[in-house]
Amino acid sequence: MLRNWYAQQKKRMTEAGIESAGFELDLLLAQFADISRERRLLCPDTDLDDPVRQRLDGLITRRLQGEPLQYLLGQWEFFGRSFSVGPGVLIPRADTEILVEQALSVLEKIPSPKIADLCAGSGCIGITVACERPDAAVSLVELSEQAAVWCRKNIDALAPQCCLLQADVLNSTAGLEDLDAVLSNPPYIPTKDLSGLQKEVQNEPFMELDGDTDGLRFYRGITGLWKNRIRPSGWMIYEIGFDQAEEVSRILAEHGFKKVRTIKDYGGNDRVVLGQKQ
Repeated sequence: MLRNWYAQQKKRMTEAGIESAGFELDLLLAQFADISRERRLLCPDTDLDDPVRQRLDGLITRRLQGEPLQYLLGQWEFFGRSFSVGPGVLIPRADTEILVEQALSVLEKIPSPKIADLCAGSGCIGITVACERPDAAVSLVELSEQAAVWCRKNIDALAPQCCLLQADVLNSTAGLEDLDAVLSNPPYIPTKDLSGLQKEVQNEPFMELDGDTDGLRFYRGITGLWKNRIRPSGWMIYEIGFDQAEEVSRILAEHGFKKVRTIKDYGGNDRVVLGQKQ
C-alpha cells in the first residue's frame, strides 16, 4: 500500500540525514511510478506494483549511499528548463542563475553577441544564454569527456545552434576570438576542502570541483589566457565561492579589467564577479 511504503521510506531517509525526504520521495514517485503528490494524498491506499516498488526501493538505496537525487532522476531544472545530468557532470544549481542574469544584463544592448562558456559541464550557462538570446553565437568549452556527453545531449535538446568544443581552457582558447563575453563557473573549491563536502557532492566529479590549493587556479589561468580573446568593452563573468570575491576581483583588476563588481546570490552570499575589458 502506498501510504505504508511512503511512511517507511520517509522514515528511512530522514534517519539517514536526508532533510527533504518527503520532497525527494514525491519526485521519485512522480517520475518512476507516475504518482503525483496530489494523487498520493488523495489515494493513499493505492497499491504499488512489485516491479515499480522494487525499482523505487533500489533508487532509494542508491540515494542512501550518497548518490545525488538529480543523478537518479537524470535531469534537473535550471532557469526554467530541464537539463539532463548524470555521473561525470556537475549538477546545475540555482545560485548559478545569478551568473546568467548578469550575462544577459550586460549583453542586452549588444547585437548578435559572441560568447564562450568555459568549463561548461552540463552546458546550463551557455545553453540558457543561447535560449534567452537566440541571436547570440555561443561556444561551450569542456575538457571532460564524461561531462561533454551530457553537454552535447543538452545542446541537442535545447539549443542546437550552440557549438561544443573539447579543450583545456587553461592551455587553449580553442580558436575562439572577438568575444563579447567569457562566462565561467570553474572549479573553485580548495583541494583541502573537498574531503569535507557533503556526501552527495563528493559523488560529483572532483575534476569539476577542485580549484587547486587556494581555489583560484582557474581564475588566474582563464583571465590571463582569455583576456586577449575578448573584444574591447567585452566582459569576463565568473561564479565564485562565497569568500573569493576580493581575490577574484583583484585578479581581474590586475589584468586590466575595469568596472569590476561583485553580485550576491539570493542567500546574501557573494556569488558572481564581473569586469569589463578596456
